[in-house]
Amino acid sequence: MYPRPDFRRNLWLDLQGKWKFMFDDYEEPVEYGLNPDNYDLEINVPYPFQSRLSGIGDNCFHDVVWYLREFKIPSQYRSLKPILKFGAVDYEATVWLNGRKLGEHVGGYDSFSFDLTGLVSEDNVLVVRVVDRHGDQPRGKQDSRLYPRGVLYSRVTGIWQPVWIEFTGRGYVDHFTVNADIDGSITLKAFLDGLIDKLKLRVEVSRNGEVLASSEMVASKEMTVMLKVDGVEPWSPDNPVLYDLSLILVDEESGEEVDRIYSYVGFRRIEVSGNKILLNGKPVFLQFALDQGYYPDGIYVPSSVERFEEDLKALLDMGFNGVRAHQKPPDPRYLYFADKLGVLVWLEMADWGMSLKRENLEVFWSQWRNIILRDYNHPCIIAWVPFNERSEARSDPYAMFFISEIYWRTKRLDPTRPVVDTSGYAHVVTDILDIHDYSIAVDVSPEEFRKSWNEAYKTREFLIKYGRIFTSKIDYTSKPIVLSEFGGWGLKGQKPIIRRPVCYYGDGFDNVNDLLETYEKAVINIAKLKGIAGYCYTQLYDVEGELNGLLTYDRRNKVNRRRIREANVKAKEIYYALIGYS
Repeated sequence: MYPRPDFRRNLWLDLQGKWKFMFDDYEEPVEYGLNPDNYDLEINVPYPFQSRLSGIGDNCFHDVVWYLREFKIPSQYRSLKPILKFGAVDYEATVWLNGRKLGEHVGGYDSFSFDLTGLVSEDNVLVVRVVDRHGDQPRGKQDSRLYPRGVLYSRVTGIWQPVWIEFTGRGYVDHFTVNADIDGSITLKAFLDGLIDKLKLRVEVSRNGEVLASSEMVASKEMTVMLKVDGVEPWSPDNPVLYDLSLILVDEESGEEVDRIYSYVGFRRIEVSGNKILLNGKPVFLQFALDQGYYPDGIYVPSSVERFEEDLKALLDMGFNGVRAHQKPPDPRYLYFADKLGVLVWLEMADWGMSLKRENLEVFWSQWRNIILRDYNHPCIIAWVPFNERSEARSDPYAMFFISEIYWRTKRLDPTRPVVDTSGYAHVVTDILDIHDYSIAVDVSPEEFRKSWNEAYKTREFLIKYGRIFTSKIDYTSKPIVLSEFGGWGLKGQKPIIRRPVCYYGDGFDNVNDLLETYEKAVINIAKLKGIAGYCYTQLYDVEGELNGLLTYDRRNKVNRRRIREANVKAKEIYYALIGYS
């Protein structure tokens, strides 16, 4: 599959597969890494060297690693402009082509690229040096200890998303953002690069091969295109309709096509109104599962892209309508399947591991901004979540500023989606008030949880219980509340498929039936909470030693999917009945 289905060119060269590789524990001079004779290992890109599928499977610390790939440019592409693209490299990458340094990139989760015009020949040598010290940097759930345990997992270093080269003409579309509303209106902002004089940009929206709307304008570096499509079908989990979108650069004089981007749009609107979340103007009850984005044989990378689709289909099969993509922005192909299947996504940055210090603000924003711009056009994304559980904001004024500053920058970059400033524990300024509470069925019964919540709601008692998560004056009664982490339950006696200390919340259930009955009681009572707009169960599948998934780590059924689905359906019906919506 193309590495970015929402931004696809026909002419491209896949650089995944076997690369030369070496550890550089002595941090040799650059000349050492540029010499192909010094490489003693082979790695399967894009699998990190810590994973089995990389062909190496080394879990020890290696802060510096090198990659080398020799490749040829097909003769039919040599007259075109080549653009080298990296999906994600963790953490600091320096890139050379044919001995010439192309540049550097810092960030383990955002994409980057290099224009190779005038730098390629028939035979080429690409070299990448990666430094990853697992220090004060965004690293998500990667455990900085030698032996991962608990809710932290295996480390990832180096290339972990596709590497490829795209070929364009003299001018090209660098990136674009599109807002497609349910009234059929489209606002597209295109950012062009290269030689764009005497070019026109044509934008077309089509479905089933029929062009429904188009617009053509003289090309400029930054341009806004407005279109209107009549009678659109809105995108939603129940009807995930996608329309084809093409951006075409054409030479004004010859009519020759210089660049073409294939993409798609989903017409949908997401907004917050009082204590409700509205999708396409109607209340939507969020029924999510936590998705860590880990895989037993590839860590951050599945054995095939079909695994993305399989995970999301399992989620839908159990009656959920969305995921919290937790502490790891997903691969764009995962988001494509979410668009296609109708799965709602809260997209979260992997902020854990980074302190909220002054020197980290611009570094973090640069990476987070890149991720937002890369993933902006996916209709499945209904909320941006830059932070998770940053309790230091309750006592550190600068941490509070850090979080609020990122919130406002995110809102300015994308005013069309809600932003959750920091999921759970320490809200500073947020559009949705989400709460993490694992007391259900661990400390209190679901019925007791509902009773105490509803009795305390809009009273001082609620603030006493949950007030610690407010770092400023937030009127929680005027915002939707999402119980965005609960559950985390395990089964007594279950063994992990890879050797790790076992971790789950509470004492564990004696059998699956008890867990299923508790899940049903929990979601039904959550649906009855005052001010509630959704929930997120921890979690979709086990991860390493954390055995609290509805599926095992290798994605086998641990529970009866039908019973989870029936419980979710009941909870949804109760919620809609209570708010008077049918």
